[in-house]
Amino acid sequence: MFPTMGDLHVAPFSDELLYMEQFTKANFWYQQSFHGVDLSPLRDDAVEEYFKQPIVDTFDVRILMAKSVKHSVNFLTAHEEDLHRIEIPLRFTAHTSGTVHGLAFWFDIAFIGTISTVWLSTSPTEALTHWYQVRCLFRSPLFVKAGEVLLGKVTLRSNKRQSYDVDIEAMVEATGCKAENTLDLKNPFFHYTGQPPATPAGVQNTSPSDPYCAGSGVGDTNQPNTSYMPSSNNMFPSSVAPFTDANQGHPQTAPANCYQPQGRDTGRSNLQNGLNTHCNTVPLLSGGIPYPGTASKSSVSSQELPASAQNGRHQFY
Repeated sequence: MFPTMGDLHVAPFSDELLYMEQFTKANFWYQQSFHGVDLSPLRDDAVEEYFKQPIVDTFDVRILMAKSVKHSVNFLTAHEEDLHRIEIPLRFTAHTSGTVHGLAFWFDIAFIGTISTVWLSTSPTEALTHWYQVRCLFRSPLFVKAGEVLLGKVTLRSNKRQSYDVDIEAMVEATGCKAENTLDLKNPFFHYTGQPPATPAGVQNTSPSDPYCAGSGVGDTNQPNTSYMPSSNNMFPSSVAPFTDANQGHPQTAPANCYQPQGRDTGRSNLQNGLNTHCNTVPLLSGGIPYPGTASKSSVSSQELPASAQNGRHQFY
């Protein structure tokens, strides 16, 4: 029997942006005079309809607020009737404080053969599959503190549309606050954009800007510290090429669209060199305006510019 076994994982998550995105979809129904028609009485029904949609996409695993609960099914021994109604009791211990906006779902399945066993996983920690992951939102989120227990239940009820209706409920044991929702698994909202999931706010332990600002390093103080810079020139616009040490003493090899400052002080501090590694040129914009922060304090005469820039044959944007 393939698949042989299956594990359904459920975990609480926090995603303020997703929650507000779904909630604000109903703003259209706030209008009290849409061509003379008052739509506001339908606003609650619209919100309820949007929150009935499971969200199909992928997410950063760090939005999960507790270890997942696993429900296993052995397809070798399970009967069809066992899958008509599936109840999964939930008990989570929050590992971080925050707002629980709903429950996230994914599955792992095993193909147990005579020679080897192969697992297929749709976990957010694994390579993306076309199943993605599924998230079910609460209309009224819950606040939970780290260490508190979140109790609940998930009920999957089969329907005649060859799918399930999903009932989710949760309660913070310490406060008694509850949230619940019913969703139609046959009517999902495909939220996946094709981009990697964004890093959730508040999970950085160090400043993400440090690699670009930490210009000081070891070694020769006259040499720029470029170990933190990208290996390619992808920091530059497509029409701008960086001015490197390789062509510093050879104006004829400098990029045509770059202004090469003359007589630069090679004894600048390593910190300044590191910070300005990607600013050693003054790319010319339309009209000869340099990028902010790259021009010398003194005015630049036309004699200092490359010939191609003096005669106006090249305009760069």
